[in-house]
Amino acid sequence: MRNETELPPVTDNELLARFVLFSKWIRLDQTVRPDVFMPYPYPYLSVTRHRELSEFDLWKTGQSVADKRSLKLYGRADIHATAVKAQSLRIEPTSTPKNHANIIGWPVDKPGQKIIAQEIAATARFVPKS
Repeated sequence: MRNETELPPVTDNELLARFVLFSKWIRLDQTVRPDVFMPYPYPYLSVTRHRELSEFDLWKTGQSVADKRSLKLYGRADIHATAVKAQSLRIEPTSTPKNHANIIGWPVDKPGQKIIAQEIAATARFVPKS
């Protein structure tokens, strides 16, 4: 029997959403800038797993994130977990909120983080909030 508090690990083909809360994170061609994936000054980057969430619930989560910070939700940047793991980072699921995870293992220096954020952003697909 599976322990209720045990969180399933993030699989390689799993989609992760990073909610876009600043218009300057989006280019005119609807691609995302690396800033979307910059954890600085924090040691982790917060993402939401698509796992078992409907589109409605995914957007509801994003709106909740924006509301807590009194910001506007512009959309989300979807990435595959493999894009994160390819950068030697780890994805650690957390129990709350539902489907939340942290991307950990970042370099401590901002320039090192920027290089990784550029690689991840290059694989992201921007989904505007309708």
